[in-house]
Amino acid sequence: MAIPTVALNEATPAGTSYVRDGDDRIKEYKKQVREILEVDHYFPSSGQNAACGRHKQMTLIEAADIGTGADGVPILGAQLSGVIPELTYTGEDNVDVQITKDGKLNALALGGVYPATLATMITMLAFIYPIGCIYTTIVATNPATVFGFGTWVAFGDGRVLVGNGTSDAAYAAGATGGESTHTLITAEMPAHTHPIKFGTGAAYADGGPRYTSGTSETVTSESTGGGTAHNNLQPYIVVYFWKRTA
Repeated sequence: MAIPTVALNEATPAGTSYVRDGDDRIKEYKKQVREILEVDHYFPSSGQNAACGRHKQMTLIEAADIGTGADGVPILGAQLSGVIPELTYTGEDNVDVQITKDGKLNALALGGVYPATLATMITMLAFIYPIGCIYTTIVATNPATVFGFGTWVAFGDGRVLVGNGTSDAAYAAGATGGESTHTLITAEMPAHTHPIKFGTGAAYADGGPRYTSGTSETVTSESTGGGTAHNNLQPYIVVYFWKRTA
């Protein structure tokens, strides 16, 4: 949270101060209260809005032990776990339940905080999507946010998935290959011939050589084609692939 722009001095104005000094202290107090409250609330300086005082967010301060052990006094706050403050619920029995872990929902450790059916569903999803599995979606949201468990990394990088093959090392799990465009080389072109016409009688208009039937000469046909790479992709639709790594 930002530090308020004005500091308060609770010792001023002193009893011996002039009355006129009080208005400055009142203005400072109003400004600091607004600057503090507006961090977590909608709090415009005019105060004339139906949404005034409504929460924008909740900022929690990390505490080494937020529990009290007092009956009827459960607490929701931030508590240090390793080096990261995590959202923690402490019941009246002073037992902590860590709600987040490493900045993500700690769904598998919540126990009774979540309804049993939801906890069971999350456990089943973790079983269905074990480490190493691929999750496909058209939404860019990381599955760790969607499911509340696991570490997921973007996978695929513009490639389609191909089934593993044991007879060819090119199709071993994790191998990559293929190309989005390809330029044919001579060896890849189908075998073919080009017809050559031999002239007889009068000379050609362009003055080129004349050949008659039975003449044995080596000739080269005119070149054609541009050698541009062609598209090498099957019809496709783009999705997001995510791989669970932990």
